[in-house]
Amino acid sequence: MKLKTYLPLLLIFISCKDYLNLVPKNEQVVSNVEDVRTELLAYWAAHVYNTLPLPSYGLLPLSLPLYNDINSQLALYEDNLDLLHFKDHSTINNDCMNRYWECVDWKGRGMAETIWQNGFASIGFMNAILDDLAKVDRTREQAETIGGEAKVIRAWNIFKLLQFFAPYGNDRLGIPLNLDSENVSPGDRRTQTEIYDIIERELLEVLTYTTPSKEWNFFYSPAFVQSLLAEMYLFRAGSAASKSTDWEAAEKYSGALIASYSFEEQAEVLREIFAADRSVYSVNNPLYALKLATERPFRVGGDYTGIWGLNNAQQPTAELWELYEPEDIRREAWFRATDNEDKTVYYITKPVTYSWGPVGDILVFYRKADLYLMNIEAKCHTGKEKEAAEMLVAFRKSRIPGTVQSVEGDILMELQKERRRELCFEYGSRWLDMKRWGLPCNRLAYEKESGAAKNYTLQSDDYRYALPIPYSIELDYNNISQNPGWTNFN
Repeated sequence: MKLKTYLPLLLIFISCKDYLNLVPKNEQVVSNVEDVRTELLAYWAAHVYNTLPLPSYGLLPLSLPLYNDINSQLALYEDNLDLLHFKDHSTINNDCMNRYWECVDWKGRGMAETIWQNGFASIGFMNAILDDLAKVDRTREQAETIGGEAKVIRAWNIFKLLQFFAPYGNDRLGIPLNLDSENVSPGDRRTQTEIYDIIERELLEVLTYTTPSKEWNFFYSPAFVQSLLAEMYLFRAGSAASKSTDWEAAEKYSGALIASYSFEEQAEVLREIFAADRSVYSVNNPLYALKLATERPFRVGGDYTGIWGLNNAQQPTAELWELYEPEDIRREAWFRATDNEDKTVYYITKPVTYSWGPVGDILVFYRKADLYLMNIEAKCHTGKEKEAAEMLVAFRKSRIPGTVQSVEGDILMELQKERRRELCFEYGSRWLDMKRWGLPCNRLAYEKESGAAKNYTLQSDDYRYALPIPYSIELDYNNISQNPGWTNFN
């Protein structure tokens, strides 16, 4: 039996920006399960080794929704970066400052378009792989290692799109979604409840698989699947799509992963989590579920990607810096102090979005520390405040060795501070926490027109917490309703 699918291995210039209506291009005959596996491996080969040709799907290059440039722009969205001391990293053009002007007012339409494109291109590609896999002869082992990988990649991309584009308090406005590669006509947005049910169903099914992961599997790993389920339940719990069992489920899956968690009690260990001097991926590490470091193709650094460089690092806000006690090992691990005339200036050195050397993107998808803090938060919502407080004290002791810690006041408020200290500058973690907690934000940044410092305000229920659906793309090509508040897109 001969099947036709598509795997263009050369980067093709995009002539159409209809990201939901992806149709086959450059057809290639797929006749057996090894051909399907080759499709999947091509997806990862270009991510890990950027010197290889980038695969495309329906004329769209395949890339993860989160990578260097997007991570840096998300840092501009959050409240941890001092925007009055922002250093321009452009070396060729003004891309760096163009993104600054967009992001200071939380209107990064270019960032939204990139996340949207990358997410839906990967979903479409995984649809094709799963449809091909269903039509060829395969063993159970092949079905689980190939199908499990594709399903988890697809679920992760769906979840990221839901997190960034769905208004947190409006269940009706989820995202559009098609899971059939042979029927690519999209409809309007599904509800968030429907989307979460799809993610949950797919991940729970993969957890029932018994075939061990292969060396070429990235996302097909029980630890990664559990970590994704834990975050999904935690994020859904406060949303309009919440279910009464969400906090218990978040506690269950995060708890399974932290049962043998050993705290990072040295600055060197914390620093090493985000460091890489070579292209590498690893799963089931004692400190994280998945780490992916990709090879830098041709140059050191990017035009606008950096939160830091060797001599031109960005600075944290005073509010963030002052959250750390002087003895906190995270000060040494992720920041650098420099004497500047009559004062000390603190620079960010946490290597999550920009690194000098042969490695480009460094993505630590889910850390055990993050899951530990998730578990504390879940316990606060399931009547286990005493246990949550004890866990928070244990965590603080690991970050501030040799001191006696206690939790005073509201445990959830203290947990929010700890997540901010621990997860700063990590792939939009703070932005998504701000969204689900409904945090307002007031900050000073430079205005493009005048060049003067201006106060920018984000309300607790601000419409900008849901990124805009790209106007010139989906709203023109498809019958999709825009997120409330986003107008004047011409």
